[in-house]
Amino acid sequence: MSPEEFDAACRAIWRRVPELSETSGRRSVSRNKNVNGSPNSKHVLGMAQDFAGPPDALKHGASVARILGLWYQLHDVGSGNHLHVQGLPPGAVPDEWREQYMEDEV
Repeated sequence: MSPEEFDAACRAIWRRVPELSETSGRRSVSRNKNVNGSPNSKHVLGMAQDFAGPPDALKHGASVARILGLWYQLHDVGSGNHLHVQGLPPGAVPDEWREQYMEDEV
């Protein structure tokens, strides 16, 4: 999934579930460390988004994310209930994706 496709998918979630609000999108590497983010966090690539809202809205958002082909998790952690979505699977980012979308960083 391209960054543009991911952005469009996140906007579609918000349009379909307007009770959700964005709590975290793109993060710098230092910000990611400060929030104890994973070293493989897709937030630093702009390929992850967190949403907050009422429990039913979070569940609805997760259903929409699944339909849109996004990887997602519902979290109940110290930062509060939230829906985490990302346009790349967990783990290391494939070299092919980096080459196509992040040419200047390869």
